[in-house]
Amino acid sequence: MSTEHILIVEDAKLIRNLLQSRLEAEGYQVTTAGKISDALQATHTEVPDLLILDLALDGEDPFCSLTDGFAFLSMLRRNHPKADIATIIYTVSHTPRVEERARAMGAVAVIEKKGSIARLLEAVRTALADRKKKQAESAAIAPDASPEPESVSVDAPVS
Repeated sequence: MSTEHILIVEDAKLIRNLLQSRLEAEGYQVTTAGKISDALQATHTEVPDLLILDLALDGEDPFCSLTDGFAFLSMLRRNHPKADIATIIYTVSHTPRVEERARAMGAVAVIEKKGSIARLLEAVRTALADRKKKQAESAAIAPDASPEPESVSVDAPVS
């Protein structure tokens, strides 16, 4: 089983359950939220490795008139500024403007809902592989946190 954790933020229960089933069948740990308030709570419990985010979140959410998926993404980035959360926007409104805004906010992909779920699954695999590679590269070039002790010559005169 994978240790990679995916958070699905989708207000349509049928879509949310379908995505959860498919991703769990792929071996991912999955948390779902149908409302922004639930999604914020979920990210306080555990920061996901990947976020699949619907933009048009409404329904029973008391915040739906105040916010959308982009607003949630902004809140998430403010709450976890150092977290490396790969984000896939999963939306019915895939327009050039949405694509541009999503990319500007750091989304790795924008997938249209009416397309094949296989395309979404491929985007998930790619995003997590790229994230893992980026983390490995960062770890390889990051300086060691513990400084090396200064070497002192035994023959050096003491002042």
